[in-house]
Amino acid sequence: MKKTIAMFACLCALLSLPSLALASGVAELLAAMQDTRAKLLTLVDSTDQAAQAGMIADLMKTHGDIDARIAAMAKGSDADAKARMDKFKPIWDAFKETREKEIFPALTAGDKAKAQAIGKGVQGGRFQQMVEILK
Repeated sequence: MKKTIAMFACLCALLSLPSLALASGVAELLAAMQDTRAKLLTLVDSTDQAAQAGMIADLMKTHGDIDARIAAMAKGSDADAKARMDKFKPIWDAFKETREKEIFPALTAGDKAKAQAIGKGVQGGRFQQMVEILK
């Protein structure tokens, strides 16, 4: 009887692994998103151009890691993860494009006010949309 119960428990655990993987993947992606948002806000508030260059490089690496997570979840076997990434990815792509084509150039040109307005404005809205998808 104990062996049967143990085998049943083991089977239940194995059957729940895909949902655990999704939860873990979503939780990790959400944590990475929160980290990248904090870094972006620090960047747009910075006045030190040397520090900004380092932060931009760090953000590019972090965003590459997020891209890899999104791709893995989109290619996985979990339908919920795929559906979430279908909604998430276009917003993420717009977020990255705005960062690279508007925020970074504004900072490079010394226009901190413009970078802050974009980073805290449209990017803030996009960030909230992405967080809602991941919840």
